Amino acid sequence: MLIEKRHLHRIEKIFDMLTLPMRLLDAQGACLVPAGGEPVALPAGIVQGLNHRAGELYLRALDMNPVLYLAAPASAPGVEDILCMADAMLMSQFKSGPSAFGLTEVYRRILRQELTGTDLLSRANEHQIPLEMSRCVMIFQLEQTDKTSAYAVLGELVPISDGDVLVEMNRHTVALIKDMNGIDGADDLYQFAEAVQETVMEEAVQNVMVGIGEERHTLAQLGESYAEARRAMEVGHVFNPSQSIHVFHRLMLERFLMNVSREEGMHYHSLLFNRKTAKLFNEEMLQTIDMFFRKDLNLSDTARQLFIHRNTLVYRLDKVQRLTGLDLRHFDDAVTFKILYVLKKCGQEKPKQII
Repeated sequence: MLIEKRHLHRIEKIFDMLTLPMRLLDAQGACLVPAGGEPVALPAGIVQGLNHRAGELYLRALDMNPVLYLAAPASAPGVEDILCMADAMLMSQFKSGPSAFGLTEVYRRILRQELTGTDLLSRANEHQIPLEMSRCVMIFQLEQTDKTSAYAVLGELVPISDGDVLVEMNRHTVALIKDMNGIDGADDLYQFAEAVQETVMEEAVQNVMVGIGEERHTLAQLGESYAEARRAMEVGHVFNPSQSIHVFHRLMLERFLMNVSREEGMHYHSLLFNRKTAKLFNEEMLQTIDMFFRKDLNLSDTARQLFIHRNTLVYRLDKVQRLTGLDLRHFDDAVTFKILYVLKKCGQEKPKQII
């Protein structure tokens, strides 16, 4: 959880004046105050009020969302009273003036759909976030972040317009809330993603995977676009692992097939891909068919791309028709082949998890 530094600085000054060491922890045990404090493995079963655990006294701060904890040595004189007074001080600090949660944290909670209703309206009004505006969420995930976070890398390299917001989701992932003013749909977003990938590779020598959600027109719907961008990356990782940009609305068939059980998917896959056809569908044949589909069943374009004679391509397709009964030059047969081929992936691989 992120809290504005000005609030943490004030809290740390107050803690410094106390006669016992006290820490402010978030729900994951990260030490917010003092700065640079060691993270804590919070014990299970901490409830509202004072909790004694392993020589420490924990107090779950009242009415705080997300949850915060105060911790101090249980043996310190007057520790219970001091913790309760510190809790009251926190509530006064956080509820006086502007929110303790910065603009980035508000956007993060909106994307995760943790802010709804009046709470969403209140935070949007507080930070002057437009409630109605055409926006789309793009997720950028770096494969390597050994030394610096994805936000540190992409924050310098992603071109941001006035209406855009870049939000750190975790060490590997950032979300770009893209202002759709002047953007002509998914094609423009795809080209934007390609440009970012190229820049990051040139400047930081890192690969970037991208997920693109649908356009939304209200602030309350941004979480849906974020969920779609995540789903696009998850499904795309399974069905199109060689690609690195995944657009939600272009994955309708793949999203549908993800709901097919492994058993059923393998049953229909084996109707075409089995021992009898194993020799036919070798690596060369599958590459030929894949390129034929990519070139929209165009014989000439496919032959040029594969550097083979057009008659060679025709011979291969005739062989498939002769042994399987499917003429891939006809749309219906091509669709049948495509579906039966990708069904092997249903239920076999878990989608890549995006936080």
